[in-house]
Amino acid sequence: LAGERYSFEVKEQQLADAETETSIKPLQLSATDVVLFTGGARGITAQCALAVAQRYQCHIVLLGRTPQPEADESPEIAAAQDLPALRKMIIEQHPQMRPAQIETECAKILANREIIHTLDEIKAAGSRVDYYSVDVRDKDALGNLMTQIAKQHGTLKGIIHGAGIIEDKLIRHKTLESFERVLTTKVVGALNLVEIMPPTVEFVVFFSSIAGVFGNRGQVDYATANDALDKLSKLLNNKIKGRVISINWGPWAAGMVSAE
Repeated sequence: LAGERYSFEVKEQQLADAETETSIKPLQLSATDVVLFTGGARGITAQCALAVAQRYQCHIVLLGRTPQPEADESPEIAAAQDLPALRKMIIEQHPQMRPAQIETECAKILANREIIHTLDEIKAAGSRVDYYSVDVRDKDALGNLMTQIAKQHGTLKGIIHGAGIIEDKLIRHKTLESFERVLTTKVVGALNLVEIMPPTVEFVVFFSSIAGVFGNRGQVDYATANDALDKLSKLLNNKIKGRVISINWGPWAAGMVSAE
């Protein structure tokens, strides 16, 4: 550049020790405090909700797109404990169903079971738990739910935003509608939560991904959404009372995102 040559150099930087950082207070939660998880009834976020319940025995509120779980199953369906057995039973009961319909019905039943299992585990850990079906992109519905939570359940202390979807495709095959679904579930959901949350909230955690830092083949929308969460967390830390962080999760054995 202008006759001069430049190069990048990596230098070691001393980071602050989190244990001695005086500006960060240890998290304190009581049994009456409420922690809200989006996308929290299934997948990785559900496991994090369970870990919080086991440690603090606080009140857990889970939000997801899946409808309220139904505990009752027919004896035949209840006996089918895995996907092949469930698929076989549905085919026997509904021979007119098309393959896509069968898979949809199987997914619905398995999701219902997973939510019930999550709720049971959290209760067994000593926490109260409630599940609500809501799309975090719907600001009005989310706002009404926040009001309901405040009236019925008490002080909202924390929010963990784990809602997300993936629809991986190369850019040349990606539609605008698909891109928007992936982006808005994370980003619009986060903006809605932060805008309508009460002043009692002391911490907000965004579940981001390492894909937001390095990218990943077929995940231009997912990487964009997670990068936006990272930037948003930094911005919000200077604008709201509570602490906001974004966690760039790496790969999980079960996958980072469930259908929640």
